[in-house]
Amino acid sequence: MELCNRNLVWQVEEYVKEIIGKAEKAGNALVSRDYKHVTRVRNWAVRIAEREGVQDLEIAEIAALLHNIGLYFLKKNDNINKHSEVGMNIATKFLVEKSSLPRDKVKDIAIAVRYHSSSQTTVLSVIEKDPEHGTLLKIIRDADIIDAIGAIGLIRAISSKAVLPEYDPQNIKGNTWGLSSKQFDERFKKKRGNEKYIIDQINLQISYYDNLLTESGKYFATPLVQYMKEFVISLEDEIDFRNNSKKNTTPQ
Repeated sequence: MELCNRNLVWQVEEYVKEIIGKAEKAGNALVSRDYKHVTRVRNWAVRIAEREGVQDLEIAEIAALLHNIGLYFLKKNDNINKHSEVGMNIATKFLVEKSSLPRDKVKDIAIAVRYHSSSQTTVLSVIEKDPEHGTLLKIIRDADIIDAIGAIGLIRAISSKAVLPEYDPQNIKGNTWGLSSKQFDERFKKKRGNEKYIIDQINLQISYYDNLLTESGKYFATPLVQYMKEFVISLEDEIDFRNNSKKNTTPQ
């Protein structure tokens, strides 16, 4: 571990905190992409990188810290999907000006930031064209995906769709239960936000597992996905039990 890299991790951390802090004060921060999210993605990135045999864990930390930085530089009418491209430019500028990182490391981080939220097809195409810089991209993308599953995933699903009804009493698991990520894309024609119930968002996030690209990401995600599935099954069992109990105690 080089001291200069540890110092750079600290420097990036302070920079990201400052940028997000300003956005929060101005009322422009996204709760689902706040500094808590950044910290969780950072932790997952290090765990995945370590298990994948990556030696330079600090680079994974830096990329994770910067992965959503573009969100806080978007203009008022910009599409949120533009944040990765903006983030790549911001991250590159910061690292070139504030560090002595080799250009290949800067490019590694820039590519990870640029494509971390892209589709699996796009990411695989990028990696095929430039395999040298594909490892970090897969790690950061998987770390970001894992933050949308498990207990945290449930919190994010429920809070993000709080305006929707929880479920259909006649179909508690929902019509989206068990759909793959590809089937979700086909169902919603690659446009999110058409879910009718909170349970649909939970089912969607369960399907994110299909998009993981590293074996370590799948290893860490497996019990988290199972937790979410058991939640949905338990929800259905509990509600059905209550409904059936009411039926059985209704006076004749």
